[in-house]
Amino acid sequence: MSDKNKHERTKRIFKITGICLIVAGAAFAITGFIDFFTSFGTGDMPSLFWCLFIGLPMLAAGASLTALGFRREITGYVKNETIPVINEAGQEITPAVSAIAKAVKGEESNLCPICGKPNDEEAKFCRHCGADLLVICKNCGKKVKSGAFCSECGAKLE
Repeated sequence: MSDKNKHERTKRIFKITGICLIVAGAAFAITGFIDFFTSFGTGDMPSLFWCLFIGLPMLAAGASLTALGFRREITGYVKNETIPVINEAGQEITPAVSAIAKAVKGEESNLCPICGKPNDEEAKFCRHCGADLLVICKNCGKKVKSGAFCSECGAKLE
């Protein structure tokens, strides 16, 4: 018998055993709970309360074995739900990462100082939020693109 067949057989045993334990544990737990709560009205001591001490651990063991048996299916489902979200997040942060890469390379970019989204190089206002992309240089008084230094006189912009 190959390793893959052994693995599939073990998974099948986990699934079947887990479901059987869940059913039996639920039966014991329900019996124990019913006995416990019906004893309140009569004043008698519950005689089947011990069923809870068997049923609840059986439920936990059954759930654990079932989860192990269905691990591949559960993981595949989680992957299929997660990957589109990660791809969407990647698409949303691509402009910011691109702008950071341009800044590291020393390339000029026209990022909005308010929303941080990229704009055309000749844009004077942000196409996303409408913010003014030009600042007034305190040294020469000209309106220039925001950045580290004035493109007219070279003074440091604040």
